[in-house]
Amino acid sequence: MHEKEIQFFTEAFKLAQENFYVDAIHKFQELVNDYPESDLADDAMYNIGLCYYQMNQFQKCVDVLEKMIEKYPDATITALENGNEFGKTAAKAYYLIVQCYIGLDDIEKAKTYIPIIDTYTETYVETKDGKISFSELAEQAIQVYIN
Repeated sequence: MHEKEIQFFTEAFKLAQENFYVDAIHKFQELVNDYPESDLADDAMYNIGLCYYQMNQFQKCVDVLEKMIEKYPDATITALENGNEFGKTAAKAYYLIVQCYIGLDDIEKAKTYIPIIDTYTETYVETKDGKISFSELAEQAIQVYIN
């Protein structure tokens, strides 16, 4: 990984944290365009989707994440920023897609992603109570919405 890639990612991430989502999207996209083979490119695309999600543009988020999964199917979650997420970026993206379909009030469509996420057995979030899979998180989100 090059210093410039990390700089793009860090700047974009900071913009997203400060709720400057459109600016963050442009900065993440710049990283993807300039360094498509970077270990951070998949994470940048994921974060573009997350920015759209934060702006309630759920379908746009889904579109970006599906492209990310297609382009980087075997990519792993980058551990910058001392993250607590481990495994494949695709599983994390599918989880966010589930959240999008919940936001679009399409629970049946959201449920169709659970078996897909289940196939990512080594992808999880480390919590104070232990590991929780993105599949479990997706099931919980659907249950909370239904209740």
